[in-house]
Amino acid sequence: MNWLEAKSWLGISAGLPEKWKNQRWQDVPLLAIDLELTSLDTKVAAITSIGWVSGQNGQLDLKSAFYKVVNTPADLQQSPVIHGLTAEHIAQGGELAPILQKLATMLHSHVWVFHHAPLDTKVLLRDMQVLNIDLSGMLSLDTLCLEKYLLNRVQPVFSRDSLTLADCCRRYAFPPAPVHNALDDAMATLELAFAQLNVLKAFPHKVSDLKHCRSLQTY
Repeated sequence: MNWLEAKSWLGISAGLPEKWKNQRWQDVPLLAIDLELTSLDTKVAAITSIGWVSGQNGQLDLKSAFYKVVNTPADLQQSPVIHGLTAEHIAQGGELAPILQKLATMLHSHVWVFHHAPLDTKVLLRDMQVLNIDLSGMLSLDTLCLEKYLLNRVQPVFSRDSLTLADCCRRYAFPPAPVHNALDDAMATLELAFAQLNVLKAFPHKVSDLKHCRSLQTY
């Protein structure tokens, strides 16, 4: 059993990393990451673009924003219809390895934020394993899970469609943003995370105080 298979078999880690669990949310640097993929099947999905942006205590650091189209030989399937990246765009993209190596430098300096973390993290774990990049100790916050927790508090029955990033952002009255662009989605995800943490009045509290929301996962 390799490292990735072992992580999958073990599931969510029982404990939060020592680095983070006693830090207060207002002091925690967050890094929102979004991938555009060729497929929703994580076994074959290839990354076609990646975007990320960091922030802290409710403020986005726009200087940290990163976006790159990725050159991949994978079958694009129907993905250009969704994210607009054609074979011509992909052919002009950069190599994946240096992008993931750059991302990995922020593994322990930030809590990584995703909207629907299982999709993006499975692809990242797979591709980083190929590059011998160890993601052990990475902590992620899933805004989809956090929104589900918040909705359950006031509305026990709701549609799964109401958990899309666009619908979640609408509930917080965010202005409409282009969808299926990795950087735009990363920025929207980080804004959503800050709004959710604000609703939970989490900023003065410790990271570990949010464990009951089931939106944190350690790798």
